Amino acid sequence: MSDPLAPSFTLLKVRNIRIGAHWSWLIVFALWAWQLASELFPSSYPGLSGRSYLVMGLVSAVIFFASILLHELGHSLQALKEGMQIRDITLWLFGGVARFEGMFPSAGAEFRIAIAGPVVSVALAILFWVLAAGMAFLNIPEEAVGICDYLSRINLILVAFNMVPALPLDGGRVLRSWLWQRQDNFTSATISAARAGKGFGYLLIGAGVAQFFTVGLSGGIWFVVLGWFLYQAAEAEQDFALLSRAFRSLPVRDLMTADPVVVPGTRSVAEFLDDKRVRDHSTYPVTEDGKLLGLVSLRLASAVPPARRADTTVADVMLPANQTPVVRPDVPIFDALDPLRTAPGRAVVMDGGRIVGIVSGSDVAKAVEVERTRGLPDRPARSARPVWALVATIFVIAAALIYRPPLVVVSPGPAIDVGRDVNVRGIPATRLNGRYLLLTVHISEPTALGAAYALLNPELDLITRSALLGGEGISEEEFLRGQRRLFEESRKAAAAAAASAAGMEVKLSGAGAQVVDVVESAPAGGRIRLGDVITAIDGRPVMLASDLRSVTTARPAGTTFRLEVQRRSRTITVRVKSARIPSLDQPITGIGIVAVTRDLDVQLPFEVDFRDRNIGGPSAGLAYALAIADIIDARDVARGRSLAASGTIQLTGEVGVVGGLEQKAQAAREANAEVVLVPKEELDQVEGRDVHGVESLGEALQLLNSAA
Repeated sequence: MSDPLAPSFTLLKVRNIRIGAHWSWLIVFALWAWQLASELFPSSYPGLSGRSYLVMGLVSAVIFFASILLHELGHSLQALKEGMQIRDITLWLFGGVARFEGMFPSAGAEFRIAIAGPVVSVALAILFWVLAAGMAFLNIPEEAVGICDYLSRINLILVAFNMVPALPLDGGRVLRSWLWQRQDNFTSATISAARAGKGFGYLLIGAGVAQFFTVGLSGGIWFVVLGWFLYQAAEAEQDFALLSRAFRSLPVRDLMTADPVVVPGTRSVAEFLDDKRVRDHSTYPVTEDGKLLGLVSLRLASAVPPARRADTTVADVMLPANQTPVVRPDVPIFDALDPLRTAPGRAVVMDGGRIVGIVSGSDVAKAVEVERTRGLPDRPARSARPVWALVATIFVIAAALIYRPPLVVVSPGPAIDVGRDVNVRGIPATRLNGRYLLLTVHISEPTALGAAYALLNPELDLITRSALLGGEGISEEEFLRGQRRLFEESRKAAAAAAASAAGMEVKLSGAGAQVVDVVESAPAGGRIRLGDVITAIDGRPVMLASDLRSVTTARPAGTTFRLEVQRRSRTITVRVKSARIPSLDQPITGIGIVAVTRDLDVQLPFEVDFRDRNIGGPSAGLAYALAIADIIDARDVARGRSLAASGTIQLTGEVGVVGGLEQKAQAAREANAEVVLVPKEELDQVEGRDVHGVESLGEALQLLNSAA
């Protein structure tokens, strides 16, 4: 039988330990690197280039899997010190596994071997934390800081998960070693720790199913698969314990099939298949003058085409002797288990050069089933209940750290100087004397424990995932795509507003408001579709997305609007009522769509280029508008100050609400901003002497120019 954990290819050897990888690891490596590059690093370090995220993802994935190898090497090198032999170390679907030969010498040896891996991971976590802190202090680019910070955290997560007291995890082996030492019974200790392992497996499966119903398939399938694997692995550990109890001193002769039928190597395949004696078993020794030539199975013989069976000998199709496992009859069955794990799953039993029997994995399996009928040890004694209460508590904490409810945490993000993003050409431009800080928030999906912490922390906001995305019908991919388009349009609007504020002529044109997201639970749900282009509202033309927003937000909730909609090749009329729509901070009045201007054309009296930023949403508009206005104005608006701003900007210069201002104000304080500008409508949400509310870009510039 094939070994599912056998390395598909070898990476290197350390102390004669073969270190390899299974083909499934390649898939996991690619998915891991992609997830880091496309999700984790962009959300943690917004504003970097796509190339930076890709490099960060690849480098982090390589070093993380190297950390897993070091973790397994910690186990292996300690096992060598304890006198054990190491079969190999394999990277595969669920990380890494070091496989040992035989049993642990003692409970103390198992504890030292089990704890060695987590000790290595803790050391790595400390090393990467020190590197990240040192790099941040020396102002080394945040790409390098981000990699080290992630590697520190992921190694700690690796330790925390592996130390859950559930066999076959490291914590389960520590638990078994303690029970083994206390009870002086390896079998009972293993079965107790395996019960904990199966319980934890069920917990992971339950968390995955719950995640499936609250977040989606991708959020839960991994936990279900991992939980099932841990359950199966715990079951295998339990079977091993039963084997140890049944076969502690049992020799091979007590399990083997004695005096098996032997087949001459010169016999034809046809004669072999017609022999009535070859019905009870599937595999038989092949001999010549009493000498073992190999093994032949009915499967190998049946693979020969019927027309060739008479002319093909058994020796032609057999497994040769040099590939046939051979054991002695007096060897303990434990010593025969390793040969039975490899193909063909059988071993020939020989005594003094004479074939005396054949033993197979199925013989061992039958004996295990017989052993099961003897029953498992009783439940833990009353004196051990405090230990199991601790195990149960750890399981509850683990569940709270694993399960992710359909919530998101809004926390302060970095403050980004957008003045370095703008390049104006075609007119005289001044150099900025100060900083214009774009304020951001960091959005994360917390575990149940993280959600509880956010609920108690006044600096964090906890909202439902559907409120962030705009409704139950919006996928995360659609949301991010729409937010990215809003960000790009906000920068175009910022340039137009800055030019208008400077008295320059700006020509704007568009072909309507194109829908990029629809809140299915809002009035527009089921009436407006993705891709629709709204060209008129209540008979008034809609050229720009701002034309639509200005009308819907100016009327009270419950107002019915008549929309002219282009849907593919036809124009239809849709009536939609407005309502209070859930948003990041507070509900806003609207019809429940996110729209951008179709074919937006902004004709400026100058050319402007923007640095690529992986940021979403329209709240960057005011910061960019202020920076561009300062660049094209001969006056020094910033005057060496750090100015922070958050607010949407219309093409005509009006400032709109954004949400998340409590966290953005915290980001401004951390960036030592001297003046903070926010939409006047949301001024009551932010406290601070240097916080000002504005309704337009002109008002913001007037405030900055008049401030001492």
